[in-house]
Amino acid sequence: MDLREILEQIREWPAWITYAALFFGAYIEYVFPPFPGDTVVVAGAVLVTAFGWNLWPVLALVTGGAVLGALSDWALGRWLFRSGRLERLRPSWREAIDGIAGQFARRGAWYLALNRFVPGIRAFFFVAAGIAGLRWRAVVFWSGLSALAWNALLLQVGFLLGDNVEEIDTLLSRYTAVVWILIALVFAIVIWRFVRGRRLRSRQAGSSRSRTDHSDQT
Repeated sequence: MDLREILEQIREWPAWITYAALFFGAYIEYVFPPFPGDTVVVAGAVLVTAFGWNLWPVLALVTGGAVLGALSDWALGRWLFRSGRLERLRPSWREAIDGIAGQFARRGAWYLALNRFVPGIRAFFFVAAGIAGLRWRAVVFWSGLSALAWNALLLQVGFLLGDNVEEIDTLLSRYTAVVWILIALVFAIVIWRFVRGRRLRSRQAGSSRSRTDHSDQT
């Protein structure tokens, strides 16, 4: 059974079941990142363009599901911070997490505004926001704005390509591949700077101890 036949069957479902599937599909991506949430939006685009569904409920549901998922991740981050579990990690891990949380404390709005355009790691943006102590209202606003923009873009692509699901999936796959390459480059730079900073601090500490020992001997 191909995707078109599946969509034809979905069309026969009661509307509330399909709407619920769109909402929870968008939500699950944030609590189980491997879940292909963008595919849910693509399915919504096909329902709108090929089957004549109303655009606004579809857009509202996939956006609302994304916002609720983002809030769940934020709540997890707040719990990790307040429970003290992060303090049990190795010092190097705590240092890295503190650095990320510091970045979110300073530029959290920008990161959350861009989260929806970064597939695969969207959930971790909001866990970090929770650890950094961002307010839930900011999380709702920026996650909603980002999800609305991204979902509207996907739906627009659906309008342009009609019910050509395969071509939409191909475009998403290419976009995801490019984003993952960029993410890998950014992480490589971050890790390099982190390791380089630790080595410099270690050398400085060793040099300071040597000077102290020398002064004690004299």
